[in-house]
Amino acid sequence: MTERHIAIIEAIVIGRLVDPGSERYTKSWAEDRSAIYELTGGLNSHSLNTYYRAGDKLFISKDTIETHLSKREKEMFALPEQLCFFDLTNTYLEGQALNNPKAKRGRSDCKLLTLAMVVDEHGFVKYSQLYTGNKSDCKTLEVMVESLKKLRPDISQQHTVIMDAGIATKENIEYLKGKEIKYIVVNRGKGSFIAEDTNDMRVMFKDDDKNFKIEVKRQEKNGETWLLCRSTGRRHKEGGIRGRQEINFLNELEKTRVGLTKKGCTKKFNRILEKIGRLRQKYPKASKVYDNTVEPDGDKLDSKTVAKDIIWNKRDQYDAEVKYEGCYVLRTNCVKLSDEEIWKTYVMLTRIERAFRCLKMDLGLRPVYHQIEFRSDTHMFATVLSYHILNIIEYRLRMHGDHRSWNTIRNILSTHQRLTIEFKYTKKGIVNHGSIRTCSLPEKEHQLIYYRLGLSDLPLRKVQNL
Repeated sequence: MTERHIAIIEAIVIGRLVDPGSERYTKSWAEDRSAIYELTGGLNSHSLNTYYRAGDKLFISKDTIETHLSKREKEMFALPEQLCFFDLTNTYLEGQALNNPKAKRGRSDCKLLTLAMVVDEHGFVKYSQLYTGNKSDCKTLEVMVESLKKLRPDISQQHTVIMDAGIATKENIEYLKGKEIKYIVVNRGKGSFIAEDTNDMRVMFKDDDKNFKIEVKRQEKNGETWLLCRSTGRRHKEGGIRGRQEINFLNELEKTRVGLTKKGCTKKFNRILEKIGRLRQKYPKASKVYDNTVEPDGDKLDSKTVAKDIIWNKRDQYDAEVKYEGCYVLRTNCVKLSDEEIWKTYVMLTRIERAFRCLKMDLGLRPVYHQIEFRSDTHMFATVLSYHILNIIEYRLRMHGDHRSWNTIRNILSTHQRLTIEFKYTKKGIVNHGSIRTCSLPEKEHQLIYYRLGLSDLPLRKVQNL
């Protein structure tokens, strides 16, 4: 890379952090509304293609850069790197993206790209990888683990992998066992727990002020610990969703049943079945605990057959489903961990969920405007690099007891600016144009943030042009 390319890459990455947007938007921001090139020493004007070509060079070095950043961050902050969190997120593309084979439609109307990341317990990215938009969560773990171990051989058996239910398939768990990798995962289903187990769960954590508690029940089998957990917050949420869906589902069924005797309403047997099918799809929580039957008027079923009645009743597992509300099962081969340690480690999955939220909301990960594959890859990778900086900023602030988010910090610092003051002056009877380029004086809040980050509160000197 040339010095010019490096300066542009710095502008692209910092642009994502300070004023996120497309490369075209970043060019306008960097050259017209920022002091980025004064800080980096780069030229102040480039063509748009130069930004694209610089980004291409950046993505070519992706693995080398990520490996270096991962090691450097570990050295800078003495990171333990005992936990690795795996997860995936999607971003959508604008346009058809016909020249991007990774752009695939999932459940969305737009074409998607999938970003998979490995994050440690302090939110630092260890590795990232791009996949097609319809990539299944459960098919990426082995590739990610092997790629990470290749780039960081020191990430080995002493590290614990934490995954949500989307990735914790039977095959992936068997893979982790075969590699003798420790894991804590959210199990799909309730395992060998039964509904009656919810009656004798132990209160592990309680907050009377917030009316919140965590209840658990532990089982040991086949060298694994299974932990049935139930939180009041999750229980109220799931119960509320089921309750609303149940009311709406039953009201719609009753409305459809009454319509069988009214003029102008749907009565044909096949149409009634289709309508109920759509209702069951619309209200899955309610349809899961109710059976319904449509009785035809007569023994012969054809296109002219009409429905005579609609009957519904609660399923036998209704009470069990209600008891399971708010419950989930954690599964781990770290059998020496206590219930509290297993649960607290699982809760740390919010680290990677927060990382994805920052990528999407604060760093302009979506949408992707590029129609070519490697340009889209560059956009995604530049956003990941920006997240490295964001997490370092927040981590350093947390070390000083400052737990504000980057979005809050960015808003506060936005009032500290680099200014150009232009004026006219007369010298020896001749009217001249002059300018002063200077930084506004930092406020106390600005100075405090800079102090905690170890930065100068006046990074650039005054420049006069007379």
